Amino acid sequence: MNPAPESSTDLAQFADVGDYVVCLSWLCDGTAVLAAAATGPIRLFDATSGRILASWPEHAGGTFCALCSPKDPRIASVGADGRLRLRAPDRAEPIAEILIGSGWAEQLAWSPDGQHVVGAAGRTIRILDENGDLRLAPPALPSTVAALAWKADGRSLAAAAYGGIHVWDVATARGWEPMAWKSSLISLAWSPDGRWLAAGTQEQSVQIWELPYRPGRELAMRGYPGKVKHLVWHSGSRLLATDGGVEAMVWDCSGGGPAGTTPRILEGHSRRITAIAYQRAGHLLATGDEGGEVILWNAGKSTNPVRRLTAAGPATCLAWSPDDRILAVGTASGPVGLLRP
Repeated sequence: MNPAPESSTDLAQFADVGDYVVCLSWLCDGTAVLAAAATGPIRLFDATSGRILASWPEHAGGTFCALCSPKDPRIASVGADGRLRLRAPDRAEPIAEILIGSGWAEQLAWSPDGQHVVGAAGRTIRILDENGDLRLAPPALPSTVAALAWKADGRSLAAAAYGGIHVWDVATARGWEPMAWKSSLISLAWSPDGRWLAAGTQEQSVQIWELPYRPGRELAMRGYPGKVKHLVWHSGSRLLATDGGVEAMVWDCSGGGPAGTTPRILEGHSRRITAIAYQRAGHLLATGDEGGEVILWNAGKSTNPVRRLTAAGPATCLAWSPDDRILAVGTASGPVGLLRP
C-alpha cells in the first residue's frame, strides 16, 4: 500500500439531509449545493453558510437522483414514481413534470450544454428541453436502462442496457448502429473528446468502444475483483478512472489506446470504493469508500495519495464545484461535508 503524505483528518460537516445521500450537485454558479436523500426531501444549501435555501418533497417511494443544470438555474429529479420533475430554485412547484414510465425512474443526466435533460424508467427514455418540453422519445430498449452519458457537445446521448450501447443524435432523432455486447452494463462514460465510450459491467470488467464504432474492435479490460459501478474521465480524455474494489484503476487511453497496457493502480483505501469524481478542468481525482475515507490523487503524475480525509459515514457520492475549488462529499447517514483542497 502506498504511504499517504499526511494522516487522515476529519471532514467538516456542512449540512445534513437525515438519510442516505443519493446525489450531490452544484448550482451552475457555484453558490449552492443540491443534496437529495433517498427517503427525504431534496434540499438546496448555501455553499458558504450551509443555510437551507429551498426544500422540495421527495418523489413518492423515494428519490433516486437530482441534478442541477450545468448552465442555468434548473434542477431535475427522478424517483420511484417513474416521474421526472424540472424545478427552478425560487419556485415551490415544478415548472414541468412528466411520467417517463410505469417503472422506477433511476437514471438522469443533463446535457453538458444544459439544453436538454434525459430521464429513464425501465426500458423507456425521455429527453426534455431546458423548459420541460418533450424533445425526443426513443423506442424502448430491449432491457432496463442502466446508465446514461452525453457526448460533450450535447448533440448525442448514449444509453447502456443489457446487451450493449444505444446512441441517438438528439436533433435528428437518428439512432446509431447498436454497439452489441453480451453483458450486463451498469455504468457509462463518454470521453470529453468524443473518441471513447466506456462501460462498467456486472462481470467485473470495463468495456471500451473507440468511435466511430466498428464491430469487432471492442476492448475488454478485465481483472477487477468486483463490479465496476463508477468510471470517470479526466478532462483531457487521456485517463479513465474506475472503481471495482478497494483500489482505483486508471487506464491511459492516449495514443493507440489502452489495448495491451496495464492500468495505474491507486492503492490507499482499505474498504471498497463507492464514489469517484474527477475535477472538471483540473487534475485531482477524488475517491471515497464504504468506510468513509476520501482520498485525493493526481493520477497523471503519481500513484501516491495527495490527501486523505474521513467523512462522517460511508461515502456515497462526490461532486466538485464548477470552479474545482471545493469537493462535496455525501454519506450514507445523511451528513454532507465540504473539502477545500
